[in-house]
Amino acid sequence: MLNRIEQQLGFILKSQSYKETSVIHQVFTKDYGLVSILSKGSRVKNSKQGSLLQAFRCLQVSWVGKSELKTLTGVEESQHRTLPLKGRSLYCGFYANELILNFLQKHDEHQQLFNAYEELLDQLSGLIDIEPPLRQFEKTLLEDIGYGLQLQYEANTGECIKPEEFYTYQHGHGALLAKKPHKEKLFLGDMLINLHDNQLKDKAQIKQAKRLMRTVIDSQLGGKILKSRELFK
Repeated sequence: MLNRIEQQLGFILKSQSYKETSVIHQVFTKDYGLVSILSKGSRVKNSKQGSLLQAFRCLQVSWVGKSELKTLTGVEESQHRTLPLKGRSLYCGFYANELILNFLQKHDEHQQLFNAYEELLDQLSGLIDIEPPLRQFEKTLLEDIGYGLQLQYEANTGECIKPEEFYTYQHGHGALLAKKPHKEKLFLGDMLINLHDNQLKDKAQIKQAKRLMRTVIDSQLGGKILKSRELFK
């Protein structure tokens, strides 16, 4: 028996041409996580479905199928309209998409992350300073897959992070008080606290937070290079 899903909220993360007129989409859905969906004939000129099946648009997607690859049966734009992303915000959107594709397993529900992604797109479309919402999204992603950061307590002693002290960060273990501080390689306690609270204060903290998140994410990627990072260069 075919599994039929109707009007599921979702965002297209990646699309790849298939045969002459069709496209395979990787769709991040609210209740079913990542789903591979084939849209037949969507590359035909003046295709109504093709015009809707674009990245960063909140869609209501319907599909059918028993195999890993589902078949699209309908698509509509949802009531939640997102503004177009441009410039660096567009690159950040591609980066978020690539993170989801690399870290999530197919068909696993991630409603908290879905909501965070939706909020990120809203923020990217209207903000000049795009770094803080990106750090918040990265943090939510790591929490959602079971690798949340420990930013409140020193890993070895369990003592509260001290704002004026410097720390290293060991992925999978947590923040460690630095015995011989080399400031250019460490993280100030005040930044760790504010990153936890989503209240990064200034450019110095934002720069430190970006370095920390990149270190943690790169360790999870195991050497894999993100194409979206090359766009920033």
